[in-house]
Amino acid sequence: MSTQQQAPVWARPEAFPAKPATGVFGFQDTKGKRHSAESLEELSQTIEKSKLGVDLVWSPASDYMVAPEELVGLRKVLVKRRSVWARNDMTDGRRLSLVMGVATLWAGYAAYQNSYGDWRAILNAPTVAVTAIMLLIFGLVPLYEGWKELRKAGKRDELFWDKEVADARFDSWLGLCLTPVTFVLLTIMVVTCAAQWFGSGGINWAQETVTRVGLLKSTVAGGDPWWRYFTAPLVHGNLVHWLMNFAALRYLGRRAEVLARWPHMILVFVISAFAGGMAAVYFMPEVPSVGASGGILGLLGFLLIFENLHRSLVPQSASKRLLAGLVMIAVMGALGFSFIDNAAHAGGLVAGMAYALIVFPPSASVSRPDILRKDRIFGACGLAVLVASTALCVRLLLR
Repeated sequence: MSTQQQAPVWARPEAFPAKPATGVFGFQDTKGKRHSAESLEELSQTIEKSKLGVDLVWSPASDYMVAPEELVGLRKVLVKRRSVWARNDMTDGRRLSLVMGVATLWAGYAAYQNSYGDWRAILNAPTVAVTAIMLLIFGLVPLYEGWKELRKAGKRDELFWDKEVADARFDSWLGLCLTPVTFVLLTIMVVTCAAQWFGSGGINWAQETVTRVGLLKSTVAGGDPWWRYFTAPLVHGNLVHWLMNFAALRYLGRRAEVLARWPHMILVFVISAFAGGMAAVYFMPEVPSVGASGGILGLLGFLLIFENLHRSLVPQSASKRLLAGLVMIAVMGALGFSFIDNAAHAGGLVAGMAYALIVFPPSASVSRPDILRKDRIFGACGLAVLVASTALCVRLLLR
């Protein structure tokens, strides 16, 4: 096996497109536009002036485009740009932390007053939880991320840049990979979103959705019919709920499809969504459930275990970001326990982890798993279940 074949695919030169014929140097921005330059100095100046991110660059040193961190001469300008963005993040984080902090305190005070001095009402008030979650997402997290970036200023040695290069190459390669089955899943979400919109006559989806295709749980004598376990994950309570799940599925679905291949991505989503519904019915029978969160948390749990079993396949820094995402979801779940279906999240997460442990043995290989014939058959069955569930959802929501 050659040296290149001993490296994971994202670390090989041919993982990225061949460099353009125009310009000795150049870069491709996050919108796919290419900018050429005749010298490294000109390239640095062009990048410094650009308001867009830099995906890939090219130089005489390689026939292929590479991650910008790989060009030593660009690292100074990259650090400068990151510092500017970090300061902006911290400024925005402070401002929004103040605004959302005041909103959270006001919501808590209102809940306390409306309950005639019962402090427990503050914990159970949805408005308090929503504003606290917004404080976390739009205030505290950007503030922390900006601080963390600036804190790296004195720690940029060769080991640091080796990790940065690996992380950047992996993310860029992931973005270049075609993921048609993830696109199908996202299309399903768009179709069911449109059906909810038109079926309910606006953005107030919850009541129509739960009644027609959601998990009603204890409100139905004898329990929910089996098909609701497959339709409920495809619909959402409101537009914000849908947007958050759409964004999460777009990233986690792509990552799972690229690394573990499409049949396993589909099966993990379907099995985890079903397991999340079962957990929600058993542990939270008092409130109805909708949403793809169980399947999405299943993909997250699957990737956490799969990437730990295939340590040579993914940079460790990229895997740590998944763990940070899990912590973030746990904090949000704790804040919004009164309306977030934590049982579905936990059920889906455990199902995804179990799938990875059962199906994939530990491996030191740098190669991704092959797609076996049985994988295609089971994956196609899982996809058929999703398509049939989508058709049923649309029919019931638009009747």
